Amino acid sequence: MDLTKEVKNRVQNAGVQLVGITPVDRLKGAPVARRPTDILPTAKNVIVAAVHVLDSVYDLPDVRYEYTNQFFILNSRLNSMATNLCEYLESEGYRNIPIPAAYPRVNKDLCGVLSHRHAAVEAGIGEFALNNMLTTPQYGSRVRLVSIVTEAELSADEPYRESLCKQMQSKCKFACVKNCPVNAISYDGVVNKDSCLRYQEQIMPWSAAELRCGLCVASCPIAEPKWKIPAVPRSDEVKAIKDVWTGANWTAADFDWPPADASKVVSSYQMYIEKSKS
Repeated sequence: MDLTKEVKNRVQNAGVQLVGITPVDRLKGAPVARRPTDILPTAKNVIVAAVHVLDSVYDLPDVRYEYTNQFFILNSRLNSMATNLCEYLESEGYRNIPIPAAYPRVNKDLCGVLSHRHAAVEAGIGEFALNNMLTTPQYGSRVRLVSIVTEAELSADEPYRESLCKQMQSKCKFACVKNCPVNAISYDGVVNKDSCLRYQEQIMPWSAAELRCGLCVASCPIAEPKWKIPAVPRSDEVKAIKDVWTGANWTAADFDWPPADASKVVSSYQMYIEKSKS
């Protein structure tokens, strides 16, 4: 039996469109305690899977409730798939640690215990875009991710080294930078994660749904959908109500939040561009 093929089939049969595999050695440069072998010392590979978020929920900020709901639905799909796949690999005699699609998060550094995005790049799924999101040729940044650290001996995919984002910038005119409501993204691809999170926390109280922002993702034209029916704007009355519901009127002008500062940190996007040149 081809175990790699079986693994990928099980991922895609669970309604998860993209899957790749990277050896743990490609991620050995991660911070201490966030490397795959820090999670599972006997690990050989990381399986990364990405599920497409419905394009229809990116009419943001008006549909932030529906967009946020997609997070919970698809995180659940990813986590269930990952658990089922781990159970299968355990039956084959391999230890595995699934890294959930969302939490846990290391709040001190605003990062996960393992970077799904870095693993996804090394597994050939996509690239780091200017918004520092994992961006795929099939769906742009409109994906959710899950990873599995495993002992299983699997065939690795080639790392992703294209830069669709850089090629697209002359067309999009840095849309993700310009559309960020709190100026958290710099033109050099540095993201002020604290400002991003604080904005998200500011719009959360408007609902019990822990609203997500999503404007940098919605702004990206990579793999944008081609609709058969032209969009129709909502009435001013409806939009005014939705602006309140979704916290759309909160901007950087309302708070003393620092913008992204390219002089202080090298972003994952910058490192990706340098690596793609080699």
